[in-house]
Amino acid sequence: MMRLARSILILAAGGAVLAPLCALGHGTEFLSAKLTLLPDAEVLLEITADYGSNPMLMDEPAALEALADPIRLRQHESLVPLSSLAAARTSRHDNWEDYAPAAYLPSETEGEAHSLITSAWRWHSTEPEVVFEMQKGKLHDVLLWTHDAAHPEAGPRWMLLLAGDRSLPISIQQTPWWRGWMAAAGAGGLILLGAYFVSRNFTLRQRTL
Repeated sequence: MMRLARSILILAAGGAVLAPLCALGHGTEFLSAKLTLLPDAEVLLEITADYGSNPMLMDEPAALEALADPIRLRQHESLVPLSSLAAARTSRHDNWEDYAPAAYLPSETEGEAHSLITSAWRWHSTEPEVVFEMQKGKLHDVLLWTHDAAHPEAGPRWMLLLAGDRSLPISIQQTPWWRGWMAAAGAGGLILLGAYFVSRNFTLRQRTL
């Protein structure tokens, strides 16, 4: 009941500020999922677990297990594992700054040592929006927050996902139509240029014969 009440209060904040996390207990009880929106419909999802000061993760193997399948991508009526989108790139570090919103950690834990593991998946989205969902039965809540690479000055937007929850649709950065047109025109020009040289060489060879 206490965990449910805490989650309701956090969700009620609406993502305006992260202060509720600081007031409601140990921030590192959550997995931090940083979603970076890159150009050309590319998506980078970095999920970090802190087994150094998370009472729910006792050691590194437990952290790796939590990161194996933390959330899934919803595509139409299917839930797609992250491993089906890209191979995970795993790193070990102690830097929260790049993997969590600025106010993610409570002030009383800022001086504590952190043992962090981050798993990263990078892929091109085939849809204009991405939606993530946590399967039922998952033990580790996920704080999903976005970082727009095109507008780094914008504050992070976040949502807390509990087991069975689905995120709001998140718009990705589509490739501008004119860039696609220019790429097609450039490819067509190269084909025509190659055909010209092939034809010219063939004509010269015919003349020499």
